[in-house]
Amino acid sequence: MGVLDGKAAFVTGGASGMGEAVARRLAAAGARVAVADIDAARGAAVASSIGDEAHFLEHDVTSEDDWRENMAWVTEHFGALHIVVNSAGINPMGSIVDTSYADWRRTFAVNADGMYLGCRYGVITISETSRSGGAIVNISSPQADRVSSALAAYGASKAAGLNLTRSVALYCAEQGNGIRCNAVLPGAVLTPMTERFIDAQPDREAALKAVAAMHPMNRVCEPEEVAEAVLFLASDAASFITGATLPVDGGYLAA
Repeated sequence: MGVLDGKAAFVTGGASGMGEAVARRLAAAGARVAVADIDAARGAAVASSIGDEAHFLEHDVTSEDDWRENMAWVTEHFGALHIVVNSAGINPMGSIVDTSYADWRRTFAVNADGMYLGCRYGVITISETSRSGGAIVNISSPQADRVSSALAAYGASKAAGLNLTRSVALYCAEQGNGIRCNAVLPGAVLTPMTERFIDAQPDREAALKAVAAMHPMNRVCEPEEVAEAVLFLASDAASFITGATLPVDGGYLAA
Protein backbone atom coordinates (compact mmCIF):
# COMPACT_ATOMS: atom_id res chain seq x y z
CA MET A 1 0.00 0.00 0.00
CA GLY A 2 1.19 3.51 -0.83
CA VAL A 3 1.43 6.20 1.81
CA LEU A 4 -0.95 8.37 -0.24
CA ASP A 5 -3.55 5.73 -1.08
CA GLY A 6 -6.99 7.33 -1.25
CA LYS A 7 -5.55 10.84 -1.59
CA ALA A 8 -5.93 13.30 -4.47
CA ALA A 9 -3.26 15.85 -5.40
CA PHE A 10 -3.05 18.92 -7.61
CA VAL A 11 0.46 19.75 -8.85
CA THR A 12 1.20 22.97 -10.73
CA GLY A 13 4.10 23.10 -13.15
CA GLY A 14 3.59 19.39 -13.59
CA ALA A 15 4.67 19.24 -17.22
CA SER A 16 8.41 19.34 -16.56
CA GLY A 17 11.21 19.66 -14.05
CA MET A 18 10.42 19.49 -10.35
CA GLY A 19 6.66 19.55 -10.93
CA GLU A 20 6.85 16.52 -13.18
CA ALA A 21 9.02 14.63 -10.68
CA VAL A 22 6.59 15.51 -7.89
CA ALA A 23 3.55 14.37 -9.90
CA ARG A 24 5.23 11.05 -10.68
CA ARG A 25 6.32 10.49 -7.07
CA LEU A 26 2.92 11.26 -5.57
CA ALA A 27 1.24 8.96 -8.07
CA ALA A 28 3.74 6.19 -7.27
CA ALA A 29 2.82 6.63 -3.60
CA GLY A 30 -0.83 5.95 -4.41
CA ALA A 31 -2.35 9.39 -5.03
CA ARG A 32 -4.59 10.38 -7.89
CA VAL A 33 -2.83 13.34 -9.44
CA ALA A 34 -3.97 16.33 -11.47
CA VAL A 35 -0.98 17.37 -13.58
CA ALA A 36 -1.59 21.09 -14.05
CA ASP A 37 0.44 23.18 -16.47
CA ILE A 38 0.17 25.85 -19.15
CA ASP A 39 2.05 23.54 -21.56
CA ALA A 40 -0.80 21.34 -22.79
CA ALA A 41 1.20 19.04 -25.07
CA ARG A 42 3.91 18.24 -22.55
CA GLY A 43 1.51 18.06 -19.61
CA ALA A 44 -0.80 15.63 -21.37
CA ALA A 45 2.18 13.43 -22.27
CA VAL A 46 3.36 13.36 -18.66
CA ALA A 47 -0.10 12.47 -17.33
CA SER A 48 -0.51 9.75 -19.96
CA SER A 49 2.86 8.23 -19.10
CA ILE A 50 2.01 8.11 -15.40
CA GLY A 51 -1.15 6.10 -16.03
CA ASP A 52 -4.85 6.06 -15.30
CA GLU A 53 -4.53 7.77 -11.93
CA ALA A 54 -3.11 10.94 -13.50
CA HIS A 55 -5.07 13.53 -15.43
CA PHE A 56 -3.81 16.62 -17.23
CA LEU A 57 -5.50 19.97 -16.65
CA GLU A 58 -4.46 23.00 -18.69
CA HIS A 59 -3.78 25.59 -16.05
CA ASP A 60 -2.34 29.10 -15.84
CA VAL A 61 -1.42 29.73 -12.20
CA THR A 62 -1.95 33.48 -12.66
CA SER A 63 -5.59 32.99 -13.75
CA GLU A 64 -8.17 32.95 -10.97
CA ASP A 65 -10.72 31.55 -13.43
CA ASP A 66 -8.43 28.58 -14.09
CA TRP A 67 -8.14 27.93 -10.36
CA ARG A 68 -11.91 28.03 -9.90
CA GLU A 69 -12.60 25.78 -12.88
CA ASN A 70 -9.90 23.23 -12.15
CA MET A 71 -10.71 22.99 -8.46
CA ALA A 72 -14.29 22.28 -9.52
CA TRP A 73 -13.02 19.59 -11.91
CA VAL A 74 -10.98 17.94 -9.17
CA THR A 75 -13.96 17.99 -6.81
CA GLU A 76 -16.23 16.45 -9.42
CA HIS A 77 -13.85 13.76 -10.69
CA PHE A 78 -11.76 12.93 -7.63
CA GLY A 79 -14.47 13.58 -5.05
CA ALA A 80 -12.06 15.38 -2.74
CA LEU A 81 -8.75 17.20 -2.71
CA HIS A 82 -6.06 16.48 -0.12
CA ILE A 83 -2.79 17.86 -1.48
CA VAL A 84 -1.77 20.97 -3.42
CA VAL A 85 1.81 21.42 -4.60
CA ASN A 86 2.61 24.89 -5.89
CA SER A 87 5.61 24.10 -8.08
CA ALA A 88 5.16 26.38 -11.10
CA GLY A 89 7.68 29.19 -11.26
CA ILE A 90 10.01 31.25 -13.41
CA ASN A 91 13.58 32.33 -12.70
CA PRO A 92 14.64 35.43 -14.65
CA MET A 93 18.17 36.71 -14.14
CA GLY A 94 18.76 40.39 -13.53
CA SER A 95 19.88 43.01 -11.03
CA ILE A 96 17.59 45.81 -9.89
CA VAL A 97 18.89 47.88 -12.82
CA ASP A 98 18.70 45.11 -15.42
CA THR A 99 15.23 43.92 -14.39
CA SER A 100 12.46 45.77 -16.20
CA TYR A 101 9.23 46.55 -14.44
CA ALA A 102 7.46 44.18 -16.83
CA ASP A 103 9.84 41.37 -15.86
CA TRP A 104 9.35 42.19 -12.17
CA ARG A 105 5.58 42.05 -12.47
CA ARG A 106 5.63 38.83 -14.50
CA THR A 107 7.89 37.16 -11.94
CA PHE A 108 5.59 38.14 -9.09
CA ALA A 109 2.52 37.14 -11.10
CA VAL A 110 3.79 33.57 -11.49
CA ASN A 111 5.86 33.01 -8.34
CA ALA A 112 3.88 35.01 -5.77
CA ASP A 113 0.38 35.59 -7.16
CA GLY A 114 0.24 32.04 -8.49
CA MET A 115 1.22 30.67 -5.09
CA TYR A 116 -1.33 32.90 -3.37
CA LEU A 117 -4.09 31.58 -5.63
CA GLY A 118 -2.91 28.01 -5.12
CA CYS A 119 -2.95 28.42 -1.35
CA ARG A 120 -6.27 30.22 -1.29
CA TYR A 121 -8.14 27.78 -3.51
CA GLY A 122 -6.27 24.88 -2.00
CA VAL A 123 -7.44 25.80 1.50
CA ILE A 124 -11.01 26.38 0.32
CA THR A 125 -11.26 23.16 -1.70
CA ILE A 126 -9.54 20.90 0.82
CA SER A 127 -11.70 22.34 3.62
CA GLU A 128 -14.88 21.74 1.64
CA THR A 129 -14.08 18.24 0.39
CA SER A 130 -11.73 16.46 2.80
CA ARG A 131 -12.82 15.32 6.24
CA SER A 132 -9.22 14.62 7.25
CA GLY A 133 -7.67 17.91 6.16
CA GLY A 134 -4.65 17.88 3.90
CA ALA A 135 -1.38 19.49 2.96
CA ILE A 136 -0.13 22.37 0.85
CA VAL A 137 3.52 22.26 -0.20
CA ASN A 138 5.06 25.34 -1.77
CA ILE A 139 8.26 25.22 -3.78
CA SER A 140 10.32 28.19 -2.63
CA SER A 141 14.07 28.74 -2.88
CA PRO A 142 17.13 29.38 -0.71
CA GLN A 143 17.11 32.77 -2.46
CA ALA A 144 14.17 33.65 -0.24
CA ASP A 145 16.68 33.92 2.63
CA ARG A 146 20.07 34.27 0.97
CA VAL A 147 19.84 36.98 -1.63
CA SER A 148 21.77 37.59 -4.83
CA SER A 149 22.19 40.90 -6.62
CA ALA A 150 21.63 39.05 -9.91
CA LEU A 151 18.20 37.69 -8.91
CA ALA A 152 16.34 40.78 -7.74
CA ALA A 153 12.85 39.80 -8.86
CA TYR A 154 13.19 36.06 -8.31
CA GLY A 155 14.52 36.31 -4.76
CA ALA A 156 11.94 38.87 -3.74
CA SER A 157 9.10 36.79 -5.17
CA LYS A 158 10.31 33.68 -3.34
CA ALA A 159 10.60 35.61 -0.09
CA ALA A 160 6.99 36.68 -0.51
CA GLY A 161 5.98 33.07 -1.03
CA LEU A 162 7.84 31.96 2.09
CA ASN A 163 6.06 34.55 4.21
CA LEU A 164 2.77 33.48 2.67
CA THR A 165 3.50 29.84 3.54
CA ARG A 166 3.86 30.71 7.22
CA SER A 167 0.75 32.88 7.20
CA VAL A 168 -1.33 30.10 5.62
CA ALA A 169 0.03 27.59 8.13
CA LEU A 170 -1.00 29.80 11.07
CA TYR A 171 -4.44 30.49 9.58
CA CYS A 172 -5.16 26.80 9.08
CA ALA A 173 -3.95 25.96 12.59
CA GLU A 174 -6.20 28.66 14.03
CA GLN A 175 -9.16 27.33 12.03
CA GLY A 176 -8.50 23.75 13.09
CA ASN A 177 -9.19 22.56 9.54
CA GLY A 178 -6.42 19.96 9.53
CA ILE A 179 -4.52 21.59 6.66
CA ARG A 180 -0.76 21.94 6.96
CA CYS A 181 1.30 24.32 4.81
CA ASN A 182 5.05 23.98 4.37
CA ALA A 183 7.76 24.94 1.90
CA VAL A 184 10.61 23.11 0.22
CA LEU A 185 13.71 25.13 -0.67
CA PRO A 186 15.64 23.37 -3.44
CA GLY A 187 19.14 24.37 -4.40
CA ALA A 188 20.11 24.35 -8.07
CA VAL A 189 18.10 21.52 -9.61
CA LEU A 190 18.92 19.85 -12.92
CA THR A 191 15.68 20.84 -14.65
CA PRO A 192 15.13 21.98 -18.26
CA MET A 193 15.29 25.58 -16.97
CA THR A 194 18.72 24.98 -15.42
CA GLU A 195 19.89 23.07 -18.47
CA ARG A 196 18.99 26.01 -20.72
CA PHE A 197 21.02 28.35 -18.52
CA ILE A 198 24.03 26.03 -18.53
CA ASP A 199 23.81 25.39 -22.27
CA ALA A 200 23.83 29.13 -22.92
CA GLN A 201 27.25 29.54 -21.30
CA PRO A 202 30.44 29.52 -23.43
CA ASP A 203 31.80 26.45 -21.59
CA ARG A 204 29.01 24.09 -20.58
CA GLU A 205 31.18 21.82 -18.44
CA ALA A 206 32.72 24.72 -16.57
CA ALA A 207 29.29 26.24 -16.00
CA LEU A 208 27.93 22.97 -14.60
CA LYS A 209 30.91 22.67 -12.25
CA ALA A 210 30.40 26.26 -11.10
CA VAL A 211 26.73 25.64 -10.31
CA ALA A 212 27.62 22.44 -8.46
CA ALA A 213 30.33 24.22 -6.48
CA MET A 214 27.76 26.60 -4.97
CA HIS A 215 26.66 23.67 -2.80
CA PRO A 216 28.93 22.19 -0.09
CA MET A 217 27.99 18.72 -1.37
CA ASN A 218 29.49 19.84 -4.70
CA ARG A 219 26.79 18.60 -7.02
CA VAL A 220 23.48 19.68 -8.51
CA CYS A 221 20.18 18.43 -7.08
CA GLU A 222 18.06 15.98 -9.03
CA PRO A 223 14.30 16.70 -9.39
CA GLU A 224 13.51 13.34 -7.77
CA GLU A 225 15.28 14.46 -4.57
CA VAL A 226 12.94 17.44 -4.33
CA ALA A 227 9.99 15.13 -4.98
CA GLU A 228 10.95 12.94 -2.01
CA ALA A 229 10.89 15.99 0.28
CA VAL A 230 7.49 17.02 -1.07
CA LEU A 231 6.14 13.51 -0.54
CA PHE A 232 7.26 13.59 3.09
CA LEU A 233 5.59 16.93 3.79
CA ALA A 234 2.42 15.87 1.95
CA SER A 235 2.14 12.60 3.86
CA ASP A 236 0.96 11.74 7.35
CA ALA A 237 4.62 11.25 8.32
CA ALA A 238 4.71 15.06 8.63
CA SER A 239 1.43 15.28 10.56
CA PHE A 240 2.80 17.72 13.18
CA ILE A 241 4.82 19.88 10.79
CA THR A 242 3.39 23.15 9.53
CA GLY A 243 4.83 26.55 8.70
CA ALA A 244 8.22 24.91 8.17
CA THR A 245 10.86 25.27 5.49
CA LEU A 246 12.78 22.20 4.34
CA PRO A 247 16.00 22.99 2.46
CA VAL A 248 17.00 20.47 -0.19
CA ASP A 249 20.10 22.42 -1.08
CA GLY A 250 23.19 20.32 -0.47
CA GLY A 251 24.19 22.55 2.45
CA TYR A 252 23.89 25.84 0.54
CA LEU A 253 22.07 27.70 3.33
CA ALA A 254 24.33 26.24 6.02
CA ALA A 255 27.51 27.49 4.36
